[in-house]
Amino acid sequence: MYNTKINLNPHWVTGFIDGEGSFYIRLSENKYNKSGWSTQACFQVGLHIKDKDLLLQSKSFFNETGNIYTNNNVVIYQVRSLNEIIQVIIPHFEKYSLITQKQSDFILFKKIVELMNKGEHLNKDGLTKIISLKASLNKGLPNKLKIYFPEVIEIDKPKVNFPIDINYNWIAGFFSGEGCFSVGISKATDCKIGYSVKLQIFLGQHSKDKLLMIHLVNILDCGNAYKYSNREYVELRVSKFEDINTKIIPFFKKYKIIGIKSLDFVDFCKVAELINKKAHLTLEGLEQIRKIKSKTNRSRIVSIN
Repeated sequence: MYNTKINLNPHWVTGFIDGEGSFYIRLSENKYNKSGWSTQACFQVGLHIKDKDLLLQSKSFFNETGNIYTNNNVVIYQVRSLNEIIQVIIPHFEKYSLITQKQSDFILFKKIVELMNKGEHLNKDGLTKIISLKASLNKGLPNKLKIYFPEVIEIDKPKVNFPIDINYNWIAGFFSGEGCFSVGISKATDCKIGYSVKLQIFLGQHSKDKLLMIHLVNILDCGNAYKYSNREYVELRVSKFEDINTKIIPFFKKYKIIGIKSLDFVDFCKVAELINKKAHLTLEGLEQIRKIKSKTNRSRIVSIN
């Protein structure tokens, strides 16, 4: 098991939330309220149950605010108390800013929370303001709200400019959430043993963050950002072994991957060491790599408390 007693760096936390967190507003009908609706703000992170310890660490980082819920193979950390959101969650992201387009959602979320704190959600005019903001938040209004509030005008989404100087702990947090450390084994007729081994790292985002991904390539000084023409998706990918060995691995040994993915990184490094020793060119070494690969990523089995 990975180290669960690490004190999370605040930049790391923001990077992780940029990858895995969400800010949303839930509206539900309520005949007991004058407006006819209940409004609830929520900050949330959802992961596979294998990463429950990481969410416990996150809860501790945010002064034990919120609650953790499990549902089958998913574990969710939620903060729904308006006071806790105002006193703990919002101040953190004001001081340690989000960098992806998620910052735009945070700005809208904050404006809605400010309206709620003034009680604006309890009257029709205030609720209309909130729904106008919600229309630009995340994926916009669900169809039910569009039917109930056809007159609502969607506001322009705030523009986000990422900083030139990105804290390296933010990068580690972002990769801890969104990155993948991949070990590939494929048939190769030009190899004596008939197989080749390839290490790669991947990190995918919505195409809205293409410029950020290109910037990360420049910071890491390796890899490329690929835009898929048939999807709103951009992927940062590093495939050259020399870059992985001399740049990526040293970077993440200094700026830590945390959570269950840290175990994948450790195994990734083990394979890199075997490749350095040319062990991947022997049947014995290839078998060692197969065994390591068989336990990584989605195949990894961990004990859940």
